[in-house]
Amino acid sequence: MARREGLRPGRGRHLLGSIHPMKSLSRLLFFCVCVSAVAAQSIEELPLRPPLPANTAPTIEEVVYRHNNYDDRGLNRAVQKVTVPTLTVYHPARPAGPGPALIVCPGGGYSYVAIDREGHALGRYFSARGITVAVLKYRLPDPTATPAGLPLSQQDGLAAVQFVRARAAEWGIDPRRIGILGGSAGGHLAGSVGVLGTAADGSRPDFVVLLYPVVFLEGPYAHAGSRTRLLGATPAPDRIAEFSLERRARAGLPPHFFVHARDDKGVPPPNSEQYAAALRTHGVPAEVLLVETGGHGFGLGRGPESARWTEAFLGWLQRLR
Repeated sequence: MARREGLRPGRGRHLLGSIHPMKSLSRLLFFCVCVSAVAAQSIEELPLRPPLPANTAPTIEEVVYRHNNYDDRGLNRAVQKVTVPTLTVYHPARPAGPGPALIVCPGGGYSYVAIDREGHALGRYFSARGITVAVLKYRLPDPTATPAGLPLSQQDGLAAVQFVRARAAEWGIDPRRIGILGGSAGGHLAGSVGVLGTAADGSRPDFVVLLYPVVFLEGPYAHAGSRTRLLGATPAPDRIAEFSLERRARAGLPPHFFVHARDDKGVPPPNSEQYAAALRTHGVPAEVLLVETGGHGFGLGRGPESARWTEAFLGWLQRLR
């Protein structure tokens, strides 16, 4: 079930409800700790591109509240009809010198942006561990608007890397440690930025993290829905080849870290395994973490097994130095 943007109905009792006094006290303390953590953390949302001209025909951005698969704050919003892409930047509370940055591209099958479970939840988690995180709310692709050019989503992904790199000194970021992460179709977007970005214009990420990514756009492991929404119903073969990531592997691409669950029925594990193998063929470092359970779209984790990727990734990132 889902509902459109508006006041979110309450879930359960008030925080301090009619419960035992000691439980009330413990919950109050927990609440205060959470508020203090949020207060110590600097968060800002910035437009990635200038606002549309005043005479532009208005398009109302839509936010749908999905009542399942909640993140750590009890939200699972899907954003549609994005016209002004933004970056929500989570600055670490206690940065220790110039550190890494991570641009996060939520998934959603290129039909919406899963902004909470695959976006803001990761921003809170990794910024608490010293990483500056920029959650990208990108424009969804419109094949009729870019029949032969770069899809709108890919335009925004490349611009996001440039945007963060241009502010490296201001935000205390090491300009040589700016990565991009994406899940599912957001993984395809992040992988596309890894393939398309260049050092000359500052759009090349220094590392790429792909969670259960869409890689194949044809064949038995392809995600047909993502391909249609990205390229249209009947894309030409050369257009499919242009955005099939496994066919774009070449020397000189950034190091890649893949995470996939063996029981993923939505986007099968060979999307990660075979792309990683293609990268290694060209000498590109590519590590794959296969977890036994988690299904598709598990974000920070759907249980201890799928949640272990976060520490594995942080260890990998530390070794990249």
